[in-house]
Amino acid sequence: MLKIDIPRSALLMLHCQNDIVSPEGKFAPSGISAQVAKHNLLQKWVAVVNASRDSGLRVIYVNNVFSPGFPELGETSFPIMMGTKRYGAFVRDTWGAQVPEEITPLQNDLVVENYNTSAFSYTNLDMILRTNGIKYLFLAGVATTFVVNSTARYGAELGYNIGVLEDCCTSFTEEMHNFEISHVLPHFGTIYQADSFIAGLFKR
Repeated sequence: MLKIDIPRSALLMLHCQNDIVSPEGKFAPSGISAQVAKHNLLQKWVAVVNASRDSGLRVIYVNNVFSPGFPELGETSFPIMMGTKRYGAFVRDTWGAQVPEEITPLQNDLVVENYNTSAFSYTNLDMILRTNGIKYLFLAGVATTFVVNSTARYGAELGYNIGVLEDCCTSFTEEMHNFEISHVLPHFGTIYQADSFIAGLFKR
């Protein structure tokens, strides 16, 4: 059974923001909010976040946040990020950039702002983790094929031990999510379910 080293571990909540997870969000036409609802991800996120806090595990939110006009992206960014600009998503101080109320960050949680598909790219996440002696990362969020994939790969290359909470992630389609879980992410970390993660928080 999974036993989590609480002081050396963190839960990363990746891009769990209204614009991508809510049916009223800017990314709703992509179909991802429908997948979030279909798999009850919000309820699962509430469970893993609350259990992490109760156990003393560090919870870190990684949020896409852009200034009005998207100066961070310019005109030559790659297509997936230009889609963010096209949708007008994740604009600072808007409802769409916020985390859903049910899992809103609390005082002891950390929030990292990013502008890319990797939680490590152009952020201070690596510094925060190393300063706090964190070695083990558990990933949850959307989309499996983008921020989860990029963060798992980049994190593994930096020397972190990666765990992906499979039933706390989803993508634009079932096929995209399942391909990542079956064929890509196992090469960069270990696949877990939320129940085993929660049990591992309290195993002594």
